[in-house]
Amino acid sequence: MITAIEEAAVERIVDRLAGIRKTGGKKAGEGIGPSPSVDAGCLEAGFRRVSKRCWSQEVTLSLLVTLANPKSEEARRKGINPLIQAIVQLLLDQKLDLEISALQPVNWREVTNEDDHAEGKIRYLIKMSTSFEIEKQDDEVVTDLLTVGLSYLLKPGDAVADATDIIDLPDLPKG
Repeated sequence: MITAIEEAAVERIVDRLAGIRKTGGKKAGEGIGPSPSVDAGCLEAGFRRVSKRCWSQEVTLSLLVTLANPKSEEARRKGINPLIQAIVQLLLDQKLDLEISALQPVNWREVTNEDDHAEGKIRYLIKMSTSFEIEKQDDEVVTDLLTVGLSYLLKPGDAVADATDIIDLPDLPKG
């Protein structure tokens, strides 16, 4: 569900705001190409017990918005301010066709570093909150989740895809 939230949020923004594009998971300081851009990550969450086997996972969706304008700081701010407001409005009270609570704004702040500034960029981090319910799973489901997660670990020097959507688990010894 976490990845689905990230992807659906970026898809909504990119589909609705002409000219803005997905960053592609680049961190601050990495080259991102044309501007403006957005990337999303669920980087923190909390939990609240709902019943004996069910919890509410309360997630903070973080959106990194970048705008490059070499003219001036004033031009960058005049460009990014409407983008911030538009993105908040696009996501406000949205469920993104997922089984989550409606997105609510938490805060936004400038996160431009010195390298960004030298390159004529300005970056803002917008935080939105949502939640969804999770249930305690049996060991087989947990093993599946671990297998998927571990398949994304990079193996230096090989040409094999590091992740797959199909998981074949060997018979596990009882014990």
